Amino acid sequence: NWSSWRLYWRHTKHCYFACFEINMRLLIDGDACPNKEEVKNLAQKYGIEMIVFADYAHLLEDDYYHVVHCEVGRDSVDMQIINQARPYDLVVTQDYGLASLLLGKQVKVIHVSGMIINIDNIDQLLMTRYISAKQRRAQKHLKGPSKRTLEIKNKFLNTLENLLENKDII
Repeated sequence: NWSSWRLYWRHTKHCYFACFEINMRLLIDGDACPNKEEVKNLAQKYGIEMIVFADYAHLLEDDYYHVVHCEVGRDSVDMQIINQARPYDLVVTQDYGLASLLLGKQVKVIHVSGMIINIDNIDQLLMTRYISAKQRRAQKHLKGPSKRTLEIKNKFLNTLENLLENKDII
């Protein structure tokens, strides 16, 4: 999809040559992403287009980012993100299943904890999700996720800023 690329000319001492720059977009799983205001500020700082996907049960509006409203229901937001994601976009989500599908499209994925999800760790994350679901079905008592701390918030925002600043990394 050429719409995510920008062509420009670079000059050296002896010649001109064509360069391509990737126009990264920041796609947000709006049902699961905390700190949307801080994320928006980072997107503005680096001039990155930001799109938030949320179902109709979550009313979001903002002057900077575009909101894509999806049907209320299981995986409707995920399906919209998958359909609209393009190579080199950056997606913020907590959903490992969604992340695994996006990695196949050359999309960068960051978890809201600040962990970068990539081909090196997705299998382990999916296995952990599978085991947890199996234990829940067996009605074994599982401890829920820990409360979001300031340290986790800062790790997420710092990792996100590094990814936005260095668009070609991961």
